[in-house]
Amino acid sequence: MEVGFTRTAGPRDCTELYRVGGMPGGVCPCPHYGYIYSGTIRATYPNTGLPDETATAGEVYFFPAGHILIYEEATEALEINPAYALKQCMDVIERAAALGTP
Repeated sequence: MEVGFTRTAGPRDCTELYRVGGMPGGVCPCPHYGYIYSGTIRATYPNTGLPDETATAGEVYFFPAGHILIYEEATEALEINPAYALKQCMDVIERAAALGTP
C-alpha cells in the first residue's frame, strides 16, 4: 500500500485523461481509500449501472476499481492505494500529460 497526499485543482473531470492515456475501458484500475480534507470528489462507474458516489470534506471514502474521478472543486485528500494498481494509474496519467491532455 502507498499513502499519499493529493492536491487537485478543480473542477477537473478525468474522463478524457483516462481515455487518452490508455486506461483499459477508460476507467481507473486502482481502488482508492481516503479522507477528504477539503473539496469534493465524485466517482462515476460507466457502463455498470452503479450510482455515482461523492465524498466531501470531513468524509472517508472507498472508490473501487472501474471508476472515473471528477473533482468538483479544488480538493485535498489523504489517499491509501495498492502500490501496483496506483503505478498503473500514474503511468497512464503521465502518458496523457506527455500528449498534452489537460
